[in-house]
Order: sequence, then structure tokens, then C-alpha cells
Amino acid sequence: MDAIDQALSSTRVNQVKGNHGKDNDEKKLKEACQGFEAIFLSSMMKSMRQTLPGDSIFGESQGLDVYKSMYDQHLADNLAASGRGVGIADFFYSELKDSEE
Repeated sequence: MDAIDQALSSTRVNQVKGNHGKDNDEKKLKEACQGFEAIFLSSMMKSMRQTLPGDSIFGESQGLDVYKSMYDQHLADNLAASGRGVGIADFFYSELKDSEE
């Protein structure tokens, strides 16, 4: 292999590595936006749950409060990750992705 072929080969490898790094950055940005939407949804559900009257069947307990909180967080995480949330993640992703370039 002569010097020109080596330089071209090296350039192609760097381009592939560069694209992989960009894809990885976009993936991290998307995950961060989904995480923000999950926090927002969890906070919204917590506020909504506080407006409900107490549970007369099981009563109120610290364990039940922890369970409800964990359930709300799990539901918020799944909604944000599935794209069926309120659209905040998609909005932030498109705005922040465009601002990087």
C-alpha cells in the first residue's frame, strides 16, 4: 500500500469513527430529553395524585405512599421513552439538536 492509499484508508476510518461519535451524542441527547420529560410527568402525576381523596379501603401508610411514588416514576419513564408522553422530549431534542450544528 502506498502513502496515498494509507491516507485515504485512514481518512475513511476517521470518518466512520466521527459518525459513530455523532450518533452516540445524539443518542445521549435523546435520552437526556426523555429523562427531563419523565421528571416533568412524574411531578405532574404527583400533583394530580395529591388532589384525590384518601384511599378508604387500604388506608394511608408510608409504604403505600412509596409504592405510589415508585409506580408513578415507572409510568413516567415508560411514557417518556415510548414517545407517548406530552411531546416535551421531542421538542427539546429537535431544538437542541439543531443548536449543536
